[in-house]
Amino acid sequence: MDNEELELARQKLDLGESSTYRLYSLYCKGLVSEEVIKDDTMLVGGSGLSLCDSNNNSTLETSKALRNRRVLLAHPEAAELAAIIQGLSWALERGVESIQFFCDDSIILDYITRKAAPPPNESVVATLLKKVALLRKEFTYCEALAVQRTDINSSVIKLARDAISSQTRWREGDTEYESCPACYAHVSPSHKLEVRSGCFHRICFTCIGDCFSSQLARGDTLLCPYSGCDKELVLEDCRGIVDDDALNLIIHRKKEKVIPVSDRVYCPKPSCNFLMSDRDLPLGFSIDPRQKLVARTCVECGLCFCKKCHVPWHYKKTCDEFKKSHSYLTSDAALFDSLVKTEGWMKCPQCATVVQKDGGCQRIKCRHCNQKFCYLCGAALRKKMSCTCCPHQGTSTKTSSFS
Repeated sequence: MDNEELELARQKLDLGESSTYRLYSLYCKGLVSEEVIKDDTMLVGGSGLSLCDSNNNSTLETSKALRNRRVLLAHPEAAELAAIIQGLSWALERGVESIQFFCDDSIILDYITRKAAPPPNESVVATLLKKVALLRKEFTYCEALAVQRTDINSSVIKLARDAISSQTRWREGDTEYESCPACYAHVSPSHKLEVRSGCFHRICFTCIGDCFSSQLARGDTLLCPYSGCDKELVLEDCRGIVDDDALNLIIHRKKEKVIPVSDRVYCPKPSCNFLMSDRDLPLGFSIDPRQKLVARTCVECGLCFCKKCHVPWHYKKTCDEFKKSHSYLTSDAALFDSLVKTEGWMKCPQCATVVQKDGGCQRIKCRHCNQKFCYLCGAALRKKMSCTCCPHQGTSTKTSSFS
């Protein structure tokens, strides 16, 4: 860093003659990852560093490569210590005199504070600890503090991943390439998506698309395609990479999962069909007090509707009166109910999902909400059946549910 850049950094941290009395915080993260570069597999390391004042303001951030082979091959604690050394050196370069740095590994903190000693066979760790001790002496005040792993700023993890990614690229002519860690294909860095939910793996667009196709069919949560990674994809980041209809379906499913089946309400307007929780829905306007249990207003399009009949609100009519009217008998809802009766299907008494049974016992379970009921009469099964229908012999059932 030249003198001009150093002075700008000092100004951003507000370092002046009184900096001795200013306490700064340093967050570090060192990572080592096995990466595929072209057709070779190798260990690559990087550190993320964040420096800020006592109010966590005026933050300076940077990423640095960890290139020492002995560090990369040593115990994972070595990478964390190397990152702390880089962070303390970086702070000294900027004129910081009083600092506290945070460790999210209790073992490393015990080593640094001399509450414990590294094993005799960890010579690399011992050497790094000596360097940390020497650097601490160059500050007027320097303290190592514990921090929960979940409290480490995600930006320093991303910076460490960025430092690793910067070492995995190569050029062929005028084109830059990276290997996808999921499929090992050589792709342009601009054709990769960074998973921002914590792992920061950079996955090629093809793998992201395949992930959507496979996990959409299974209805699973969409996870990072990197082998063994359990971080979820940030769905909105995938827009423009995958089919919008597939993405919207996944978002819809994710939203459905957090709303209890009995509370799910959908706007009956075909162009809206917005999913809402009945507990949060406002009542419809100009409603007969007797109808407040079923009158709702869509929070997306503003339509006042009946959640029981699943149609726009039937003014001056009760639900029973409306279902006898010409308006209802010619509505899509009535036509669908007629189809259900004609085909011999049954609606779940709890969530109203239409169920089609293919053989087996007449006492079945809705795959949508797990409610057990009689397929012959629709009576719900509580502790015991509330109907006298005789179930067929056999216990196997094959059902399909659809709305």
